[in-house]
Parts: sequence; structure tokens; C-alpha cells
Amino acid sequence: MPIAMNADLDYVRERIDPYRAYADEINRHDTDMRVRAYVGNALTEAQARLGEALDAATRGLMEAVLMKCMFTDQVFIRKFEHGQLDEPTIAALVRSDRKLLDSADRARSADAGSLAGILREIDHEFEARRSPEPVA
Repeated sequence: MPIAMNADLDYVRERIDPYRAYADEINRHDTDMRVRAYVGNALTEAQARLGEALDAATRGLMEAVLMKCMFTDQVFIRKFEHGQLDEPTIAALVRSDRKLLDSADRARSADAGSLAGILREIDHEFEARRSPEPVA
């Protein structure tokens, strides 16, 4: 396991327990669900804390990103549902999860003015996970 993946894996496992990464075909759905739940919880906290301080565009973006947290992205999960994944692909998925969790953690304490940028980061990372190449 590469050193960078160890750091990413440690970061994610400090926040999600258990986190089984994506090496095990049986646990891939669970891993994805736990990541989405973590992000969704952080965003819901930010939404409740900031309330009316959020402008209409940020509230709309919040709702769109929260929808991505609530439901499995079928394009993403089907890509990895069956078979063995190689180490670079697993490392890329773990790195993507780390980015999502890092953005979610920053959302917990963000002010209304910076939350939209964080939401765009999360939305971008969810979309990047759908690409046919390993998520870099």
C-alpha cells in the first residue's frame, strides 16, 4: 500500500468506523453509503446552523448536494460493483473519499459566504467519482 494511500486511509478511518475501502466487493455499497452519510450529516449541520444566512443560490446548491448524499449514484457504484479492483483504483477511491470528508469537515464550521464554494467542491468530487477512469 503506497504511503499516500496510508495517509488517506488513516484520515478516512479516523472519521468513519468501520471503513472498509473498496477492496471487498461485498462491502462497496456500505463504504459508499457511509461516506455519503458523513457528508450529508455535516451539510445538514451547516444548513441548520446557518439557516437564513444562506442565499437562495447556496440553499439550492445545498439541496442538490444533499440529494447526492441520500441516494446511491448508480453510475458510480455499478462501475465498481463486481470483480477485483487494482491498487491504483482503490487508492484513487480512498483519496476521493478523503476529499469529500475534508470538505464536509470544513462545511461544519464554514460561514455563509464560504459554504457555496465548499458545496461546489463536494458536488465536483461526487461527479468526478462517476468518471470511467480511476478518480485522481
